[in-house]
Amino acid sequence: MKLFPINIKDEEFKVAVADTDETRAKGVSGLKRIGVNKGMLFIFSEAVRMRMIMAGVNFGIDFIFINNDWEILQLGSLKQGENNSITANQEYPMVLELKEGTIERLGLSVGLSLDPSKELLTHFKGVKSFKTGGRFEMVGDKVYQIKVDDIVPEKGRLQLLNDSGEVVANLDSGVRIFSREHTKQLIDKFKSGNKSGLVDSMIEILDIQDGQKQEFVSK
Repeated sequence: MKLFPINIKDEEFKVAVADTDETRAKGVSGLKRIGVNKGMLFIFSEAVRMRMIMAGVNFGIDFIFINNDWEILQLGSLKQGENNSITANQEYPMVLELKEGTIERLGLSVGLSLDPSKELLTHFKGVKSFKTGGRFEMVGDKVYQIKVDDIVPEKGRLQLLNDSGEVVANLDSGVRIFSREHTKQLIDKFKSGNKSGLVDSMIEILDIQDGQKQEFVSK
């Protein structure tokens, strides 16, 4: 798995990301050891009260439970053992697993914040777990600071942002969005009075969209 940099108290760590059901279920089980500055970051699509188990794990683990602002909210540690487990004391979106003893070595405590690299932030494609204001959202290879203006983000709907990160529209699932290039084509046809060309262009654009994956509209 690819490793991403993250700074913890001015020390760089390299972590693998487990953000699917398959990778989260496997975790670090089966590995013979874990490096001093290596780890695995578990990410959930929304905050959950997780229970981390040690089945199949061949070494002790430190657990760092963090929120969307990368702030440490809970710490724990487990020795190697099939029956060992640790349950979060509340719902969290992420937990970082590191080599046992790291928490003590670095003197980590609740309230401290981790410093993820841009490479780690931009690993996530699309908007993750939208939160009203005050946090970074990952959109493709860009990082935006979400701002709340006149339009308030609505849970369960897709938020359309402008270049400043402000929400300009809440969209329902299944809504078709034309790219700037296609929108310009349609406007030019409309202004020129070419109605048949306008209809032909719309059919062509819709055919392109129907041939693409639902979550992507390129060109």
